[in-house]
Amino acid sequence: MRLIDVKAFLDFDKGNSELETQLLVEFDAIQLAEIAYAILSHCWGAPKDEVQYSEMVALTTMDAVARDKIRQRSGYLKIRKSCELALKDHLDWLWVDTCCIDRQSTAELSEAINSMYAWYANSDRCYAFLHDSDASSLPTERDRRFIEFNGWPRWFSRGWTVQELVAPGNVHFFNHNWQCIGDKQGCAPALCTITHISVDVLEKGLGGTRPSVAQIMSWAANRRTAREEDRAYSMLGLLGVHMPILYGEGKNAFLRLQLEVIRTVNDQSIFAWGWTKEWGCSSSFLADDPNRFQDCSTIEKTDREKFNRILVQSLSKRVLRRFPFAKEGNRVLSVTNDGIHIRLPLRLHQYSTDSELFSATLACHDTQKGSGAITIFMEKRNSGYSRCFRAPVSVDGEGKQPVTFQSVLLPYRGSIHRRVRGPLSPRNREQARISLSEIEPDDVVIIVLGPLGSGKSNIIDKLIGMLPEPNANALDPCTKTVSAYTHVRKGRRFVFIDTPALEQDKFQSVPLWLGFMSASLSLPLYVKMITDTQTGTGSPPCLPA
Repeated sequence: MRLIDVKAFLDFDKGNSELETQLLVEFDAIQLAEIAYAILSHCWGAPKDEVQYSEMVALTTMDAVARDKIRQRSGYLKIRKSCELALKDHLDWLWVDTCCIDRQSTAELSEAINSMYAWYANSDRCYAFLHDSDASSLPTERDRRFIEFNGWPRWFSRGWTVQELVAPGNVHFFNHNWQCIGDKQGCAPALCTITHISVDVLEKGLGGTRPSVAQIMSWAANRRTAREEDRAYSMLGLLGVHMPILYGEGKNAFLRLQLEVIRTVNDQSIFAWGWTKEWGCSSSFLADDPNRFQDCSTIEKTDREKFNRILVQSLSKRVLRRFPFAKEGNRVLSVTNDGIHIRLPLRLHQYSTDSELFSATLACHDTQKGSGAITIFMEKRNSGYSRCFRAPVSVDGEGKQPVTFQSVLLPYRGSIHRRVRGPLSPRNREQARISLSEIEPDDVVIIVLGPLGSGKSNIIDKLIGMLPEPNANALDPCTKTVSAYTHVRKGRRFVFIDTPALEQDKFQSVPLWLGFMSASLSLPLYVKMITDTQTGTGSPPCLPA
């Protein structure tokens, strides 16, 4: 770990240092145990505004013109102000991520990311700089000035700042003018409102009552990082796991994170994501994004004895006779490339000739909705399971089956790879087509409306990279039913809904139809109206940013 020599840097800044002055000093783990240091938590600006490692190393030897240019950067000011605060707090060393990590070295970057939680946790003082706030205290309610960041200063929207808030015991917040506006201990209730991290965790850290995996995941919901993979990497320390850093893997990083957690911790709350959702299905039992856990901030792991008491109320006599085995049955047995092998208490609710619908009881509960265990629903077809986000419709005699422990293989790859595509390749219309039930909460949904002969189907084909349908502009409508087609662009999935052609005199029914679709999908919708003067032969409309 490299640290900035606070006194040496401030002397250099005042022009009182020698050319040979060393601003960065490297320490090994044994030396670090004896050193008190401060640490900065901030939002990165543009790369040209920050001071990089190579520039910090050469700062004392470069020519005066280049040095003065660096001194004008906002990133340099953050380092200087942090050094001044550290000196005032009688701390001789400071760590700043922009200049203390050589990001040109992949090995060093990987080690730093895997160690960062510990570095923040071991710091004596953390300075959290809210660069866009001029308030004299931490906010207690949303402000329209920060509407881009959900109503709070930008610092609270960043993925990395979750661990930077939780790990250190001593965090002080500073506004744009570097005035202290509060500390973590004294402002825990306000910070809980902003971040949904419990007051208990804010005051005691993760060393007290250990939050569930789902609860920790929920802290990262709706947060942003510059690199998609960092949404997973920024949670390594919070979840107590380590893994290789592979930039370029996209959403697969979050999948690897969950698999590593499953191998390390026996906590079934990792399967509880989306448990309040009432519509849709997923081919994967692992989430493809931290946002899926946004309804899990109050979920806690249920201890074994309490979970056993819950199960006893619904187990069959046959299973009760083998209850000592059942008590050990709620553990993940293995993780394979085919799926997650686990024993779960299942209850059959509905069945037909080609499918069965089960509820699975998880060893976790929601503290705000009573002490009952959380239940998820899963459908079995052709010996394979998928996740369902709906409660079954009760039918006489169904849902009254006893709970039995069953060994199941839960797939986990489906929802990840469907969104990862390389260069656009030719696809036919059926390959791009999905059912409305496969639309997910973070999809961008665009409904395309148009009269007979408008060529709206051709426009959709252009947007998703397919050849036009033959005779798309004929008088007979190409689309007689509602269909959905997908296209992945810059990591976001666009879903185009092709509707039945509408006669001009029927367009007054469009608002009613859209209202129905919006209620059914529970998503914001974009609408593109294709008039009869557009034939689908020109340039397609631009996708939403």
